[in-house]
Amino acid sequence: MGPSVLVVMLTVAPLQVRVLEREHPSSVRVTGTVSCGEATVPGPVEVTVGARELRVGETTCAEVVVTQATVTVGDVTRTYPGTLRLSLDGASVRLVDELDVETYLPSVVEAEAGGQKPAALEAQAVVSRTFALASRRRHRDYDLCDLSHCQLFRGTSSDEASRAAVAKTKGQVLLSGSVALKPVYFHASCGGHTSSAREVFGEDSGGPGVSDAEAGSVRCHDAPDFAWSFVLERAKASEALGGRDDVPVVEVLRRDEGGRVIELKLFGHRMTGSDFLSRAGRAFGWQALRSAKFQVEEVEGVVRFTGAGRGHGVGLCQAGAQSLAQRGVDAKGILARYFPDARLADVAGFTR
Repeated sequence: MGPSVLVVMLTVAPLQVRVLEREHPSSVRVTGTVSCGEATVPGPVEVTVGARELRVGETTCAEVVVTQATVTVGDVTRTYPGTLRLSLDGASVRLVDELDVETYLPSVVEAEAGGQKPAALEAQAVVSRTFALASRRRHRDYDLCDLSHCQLFRGTSSDEASRAAVAKTKGQVLLSGSVALKPVYFHASCGGHTSSAREVFGEDSGGPGVSDAEAGSVRCHDAPDFAWSFVLERAKASEALGGRDDVPVVEVLRRDEGGRVIELKLFGHRMTGSDFLSRAGRAFGWQALRSAKFQVEEVEGVVRFTGAGRGHGVGLCQAGAQSLAQRGVDAKGILARYFPDARLADVAGFTR
């Protein structure tokens, strides 16, 4: 990554971010400037699910639009920038926040990397901006959700460090292969070596995996999940995952250069390492197996996993970025280490 920043002029378009989807709300309390069809309704109001439309008091409408919105669903209250659009989604209220990427990012940076050094936050801002702009229509009817499937988004952020990181990197994205705007990723700690998106996700973006070691030391070594273990009785694994008695619980077939399991057999059935982690997470909890960088040993009915790192291992290692920032490396330097084939570009926005 060179010292200069490529300038690419592209058209600005707001993001469509679905929020509070996990709550499946049938009733939402909103304050702000509320419009129901052509009418402006004084807030606060209760928006509820009707037979075929939403109801605001005695008024029915296909869509409720709120600006300067504060939303309460059950015990959750959040304030959202931009324009919040509420519509009927089966028996629930769908809430989609329409806002520009620079307004969206401070909450993401705070939720995903809050408390890190400024350079690490700036690197996170660039990666999260790139992911957001390159991931339009990641969901069928909107661009992004507010969960870790996309990026955590909790509405308006008051965290000054996160807001400063977004402002300092305004418009900056990473171009994969120095030319293409494609999703790039981040994770908590790589365990010593990152992996390519091609190996883990089957995607051609983000460049190769890279070593996180320097001068014989791994940058993310001090991360809480650098080393972990999980012990499981074979009988419990068989009950939860549908096993057979005549084959090993887990047989590793292929690893990538970073040591992550790319393909394995689970009770004799082939699957990807990512699919195995998903199945194990649903069965035993998402913190049981924290990454696909693991060794497995089965002795006398007991299966022991010993692993390193947390997350999928693709792209920016957040713990490694923090370590570099503590040593005085700036955001450009951090990004150059984890995305050596990418170029930093300055864009006005992105439409696809």
